[in-house]
Amino acid sequence: MSTINKDELCPLLSPLAVTADRRLFSVDHYGSAKKAYIPQTLSEHRAFREEIIRRIKLAAGLNPMINLPKNTPQVSAPKIWENVLIYDVEIETLPGLRLTGNFFVPQNNDKKLPALLCPHGHWQKGRVHHDERGGVVMRCMQFARLGFAVFAYDMVGYNDCNDLIHYFKNQLKDHADLYGVSTFGLQTVNSMRAVDFLCERPEVDHTRIGCTGASGGASQTWFIAALDRRIKAIAPVCMLSSSFHGGCDCEAGALLRMTGIDNFDILASLAPMPMLLPSVNGDWTNSNPIYEIPKLKEVYKLYNAEDKIENFHRIDRHNYNQNTREYVYAWFVKQFYGEDRGIKINEENIPVPPPEMLWHKGVQPEAPSAEHVRATVDKLAAVITANALDFNNDFTAWQNDRREVLREMISSDFATKDVAVQYGNVKWDIDGGIACPEVLMRREIGDTVGNIYFCPTEKKSEKAFLFVLPATYRDVISDGRFYNEIKYFIQKGMYGCAVELFGNPDQEKMLEMYLRRPEERTCHAAFNPSIFSMRVQDIITAYTRMRERGLHEVVIYAPAESAPEALAACALLNTPEAVIDLEGLDENIWQAPLKHQVLIHKTGGLAGLVLINALRQMTYCNVPEYLQTKIAMTNCQTKDSFTAIS
Repeated sequence: MSTINKDELCPLLSPLAVTADRRLFSVDHYGSAKKAYIPQTLSEHRAFREEIIRRIKLAAGLNPMINLPKNTPQVSAPKIWENVLIYDVEIETLPGLRLTGNFFVPQNNDKKLPALLCPHGHWQKGRVHHDERGGVVMRCMQFARLGFAVFAYDMVGYNDCNDLIHYFKNQLKDHADLYGVSTFGLQTVNSMRAVDFLCERPEVDHTRIGCTGASGGASQTWFIAALDRRIKAIAPVCMLSSSFHGGCDCEAGALLRMTGIDNFDILASLAPMPMLLPSVNGDWTNSNPIYEIPKLKEVYKLYNAEDKIENFHRIDRHNYNQNTREYVYAWFVKQFYGEDRGIKINEENIPVPPPEMLWHKGVQPEAPSAEHVRATVDKLAAVITANALDFNNDFTAWQNDRREVLREMISSDFATKDVAVQYGNVKWDIDGGIACPEVLMRREIGDTVGNIYFCPTEKKSEKAFLFVLPATYRDVISDGRFYNEIKYFIQKGMYGCAVELFGNPDQEKMLEMYLRRPEERTCHAAFNPSIFSMRVQDIITAYTRMRERGLHEVVIYAPAESAPEALAACALLNTPEAVIDLEGLDENIWQAPLKHQVLIHKTGGLAGLVLINALRQMTYCNVPEYLQTKIAMTNCQTKDSFTAIS
């Protein structure tokens, strides 16, 4: 064996080694077909339901929960149309976010009424839309004339809810995702407050509340039904599918689908809630009668409630048209009034109120400027992350809570066992020991993690080192920039490794295919783990492999370029000792593609990672000024230089 110069490299890995990481090619999306999951026991179903709720809250930016201001609805004087009172409603649900819509109740009513939420979906004119395919306004009018109180409210960026746009793209989306600001999350908050509004109205019987919408409105229907059990029955129209999960970010919040959860799962978690699921042959609901509905009935069978799932299927295109509405009218009348009026109630031939009557100022609201949108996003970001570092006088409880949130965000494999190893075809001398290249793989996962394993000539220490490489193995060979650090450990008689992280420069070409252009990444963050989370996993995998080798006192060392990943891994592992260089780091690090971790500011960003690791054997080097106060409140050591390792 000899010393290798990084400019004279020969291949370190065997030609038989499979070095293409499957994670670069396994990209999920909103059109991925899923197999229906059927819980086998009531306890399994209840645990499944709780998992669904946690994931929705996480994706909506509601874990940890944000402080919601008190409902203070601004309700206009009523306008009368065809014996229906129509009120304009506006509620500031968060600073920077408004809930806007119309409240419909029958005229001359003197009793408590069942109530319906009517989210509108992606119809061109939103809640004021009316045409042959989707009559949102007619639905509200007819339900009111049948004796319901109805609240039709805007999706974010539609009509009077115009402080934001509906589709966040490119830099705006990447920025907002870091804080948990999304159309999915904001609409979820508004739906929660919409239920509050109905329950507070004197006209409403809060024990009889339902929800119905089509397409994107159907997605909102089951999200709010999952979070708020005051919803007693739902009719999501033309949306349920196990092979299409919603093509808009408002239906697929960041991290929502990353663990495999699909729309079928969300509906299955609602059992035994009564639901009507209209479907057609002309959209993605085409297989409902032969697949999704029978599978849902299997779940409902746990509660002996198969009859609470109903479906009607037609040869038609994507819609919430008159024929569909007539089925839904009859179904809700039966659910909330106990009256069986047949499978359909014919829609009355009445004119619908014009948009000018429904818009709050009588004219179509103007779209916001880009500057106004960015300012609103920043305002909401501050609100949604305001309690990220709020300890409430119980620092340990805060650590445990944020560590659990981080665990769900990263979704790493902490049960890693039996890490497979492919050895390289070259070994080389390093002062005081030997360097052995290898590839680590979790069985059946398909990841390939580059790793250099170092064996000292003489073992002198019970401690081992795990060096987190910012780039590739070239940095730790004879004239690499971290060679002296590695040599120091070897001469101390320590076993150890230097692990390459996913997305390193050797994977650059393949990585471009994974990241792609931002405008092509619709819903990407909802279905796929971030590069950052994969890099955290690589550290966990290397750490696990070292422990499998019998090295139990493993110290993690990370230069500044790999410090965020190392901090996250340390937070999630069982109390490792670590030395972390923080030189030049601030909260802007999360904007880089390899560091971009959605929702990271919900756990306090870089400062949060430092504090989650407090009270452990941590040493921080080159501490930036803005972190010095926070680190001073912990028992962590500090050093002036990372190179002065001891």
